Amino acid sequence: MPTTVNAYATSAAKAPFEKTTIERRDLKPADVLIDIKFAGICHSDIHTAREEWGSTNFPLVPGHEIAGIVSEVGPEVTKYKVGDRVGVGCMVDSVRLLMFGTG
Repeated sequence: MPTTVNAYATSAAKAPFEKTTIERRDLKPADVLIDIKFAGICHSDIHTAREEWGSTNFPLVPGHEIAGIVSEVGPEVTKYKVGDRVGVGCMVDSVRLLMFGTG
């Protein structure tokens, strides 16, 4: 069942970021669900949000550098468990989670 979460989004290149809610898809077998505690927005997020590098699909929720705690894992996940502290760099929808430590 999809989950609704809080986010900051922009609706157009010149629009401000505003608090909103978005619906996250169901967890896939190899996914790790992270309770995000910290998120970074880098220069590439801003360039994308302002359409400085080409056309952007709006609304846009930037922020791909995150740190948090694993809250759920798919049945194929073996490296991480609920409660692990993890971080994700610039790779999204990949298996390249970075481990900061556990517990």
